Amino acid sequence: MIILALDTATPVTSVALLDDNQLLGQVSEPSKNHSRTLLIAIDRLVSQLGLARHDLGAIAVGLGPGSFTGIRVGLTLAKSLSFALRIPLAGVSTLRALAENGKSQGAEWICPALDALRNEVYSACYLERQGSLSVVQAEAAREPHDWALELSASGKKCLLLGSGVKRYPEIFEDQLGNSAIVVPEERLHVISAVAIGFLAREKLQLGASDDPHKLEPMYCRLSQAELVRNSKM
Repeated sequence: MIILALDTATPVTSVALLDDNQLLGQVSEPSKNHSRTLLIAIDRLVSQLGLARHDLGAIAVGLGPGSFTGIRVGLTLAKSLSFALRIPLAGVSTLRALAENGKSQGAEWICPALDALRNEVYSACYLERQGSLSVVQAEAAREPHDWALELSASGKKCLLLGSGVKRYPEIFEDQLGNSAIVVPEERLHVISAVAIGFLAREKLQLGASDDPHKLEPMYCRLSQAELVRNSKM
């Protein structure tokens, strides 16, 4: 089954095509406007591989957290393709996908974090055991200093990944010291649609596809517009 995977939760448009355990191809490029770049990236990748849209067997998409606008663009297109092509849809946490980059790096906990602006990060923690990850701390918007204190108090060796870590390096260095592992490779701090695709494949194999009419993004907090609206109520 060929899976089209996409993620637009960060300033990178990421698209990948997978066939069972094989990666067929991928495109990842910086973007300030996913609504312009996403369809182009998909069409380019599909045509490069000599495929057509009717060859697709499932759609995988990053649900966030991340950019509110970016998530909406990716999820809307994923739902539309799933509905139009009548193929399964599987949503995946972007933080869970990012955590895949931290496997086999010698840490007890893998802790991805994305810059959430407003002096917050979107973060989560996963325990790695025999190549699989289990949730230790669910996705949420957190204040970086408070989160660093929580990680320090755990006494665990923590692998830190993502734009949230790179935004506040001094905080994590001060609070975690030698308990923190920050990988130097830039690519490991970036969400890849490849990870989205393989995680979605595992989900689909368990029969856990998502209803395109009901699948919702994982924002983890209210948007600025919602905050303003609530303050006026």
